[in-house]
Amino acid sequence: MNLIAGLLPAGYLPALERIWKKHPEEVRLGTGRPVRVLAAGREEAIFPPLTQFQLEDVLQRACRFSAYAHQDTLRQGYVTLEGGHRLGVCGFGVVQQGVVHTIRSPTSLVLRIARAVPGCAEGLFPALTDSALILGPPGAGKTTLLRDAVRLLSDQGRLRVGLADERGEVSASTGQGAALEVGQRTDVMVNVPKAEAVMMLLRTMSPQWIALDEITAPEDIEALDRAAYCGVKLLATAHGDSLSDLTRRPLYHKLLARGVFSQVVLLSPDKSYQIHSLLGEHKRMEEMP
Repeated sequence: MNLIAGLLPAGYLPALERIWKKHPEEVRLGTGRPVRVLAAGREEAIFPPLTQFQLEDVLQRACRFSAYAHQDTLRQGYVTLEGGHRLGVCGFGVVQQGVVHTIRSPTSLVLRIARAVPGCAEGLFPALTDSALILGPPGAGKTTLLRDAVRLLSDQGRLRVGLADERGEVSASTGQGAALEVGQRTDVMVNVPKAEAVMMLLRTMSPQWIALDEITAPEDIEALDRAAYCGVKLLATAHGDSLSDLTRRPLYHKLLARGVFSQVVLLSPDKSYQIHSLLGEHKRMEEMP
C-alpha cells in the first residue's frame, strides 16, 4: 500500500485503501481512464480518469525520476519496483537504427503486485522429485507458486537451488538480500537474461535445481536443455491454458519433444493446480510433424 501511495495522486488513495483489504493482484492505469483494480477476481474502478500528466508522473515516480537508470528494462516495456512488483508500460517507443531504446509518453501502465503466499506449494512439494513445468494463464499465480516451491526445495528439501530471476520479481532481491523468501540454500542471479543466468549458475554455484520464471525464447530452451544434460533438475513457468495448447506452439513443442521436463503442473484461474506426468509425451512430440 505504501508503494501505491507513493505512485498515485493522493485523491485516489481513500478508495484504494478500501479495496486493498481484498488483496489486489494488479492496478491498471490509462490516459482518460479511471484507475482499475483487480482484487478477488473482480475489477473495481476508481474515478476520476487519469490525465496524461498524471500518468507520466506515475512513471517518473516509479523510475525515481531517473528514466535513464531504468532504460534497459523500459525498452522491454516494464520497470521492476522495490518488493518485486512490476510496472508494465505502454506508450511511444523511441527507436534508433531499428532498436527500441526506451518508451516515452506512457498511454497505459499496469502494476502487477508481488505477494508471497507461504505454503501455497505444500501440495506440490512432495511431487517435486524431478523436473517440472508450471503452466497456466496470466494471473493464475505461476510466479507465486514457483517462489514457494523454490523455498520448499531449499529449506525443507535441503537442496541447492539456483534461481534465474531476470526481472527480480520472484525474490525481490536488493543489496540486502531477497525481500521475498526463497530459501536459505537458494542462490539468486538478478538482472541477467534467463538463458545466460542459467549457464552462469550451472558453471559457478553447483546447483541441484535451477528455477526460472517464464520460458519465452529459444535460447531459454537451449539453456534448459544443457542444464538437464548436466544432471540438474529444473523448475520453470510458461504461459498456456493446457498441455495441448503447448503442443500447438513451436517453441514449447520443441521443449516437450526434448523431454526436459518429466511433469507439468496445470494452474487454473482460481489458482488450484493439478500435476500430470509427461513420461512418454516427448516421444509422441518427436513423431508429430
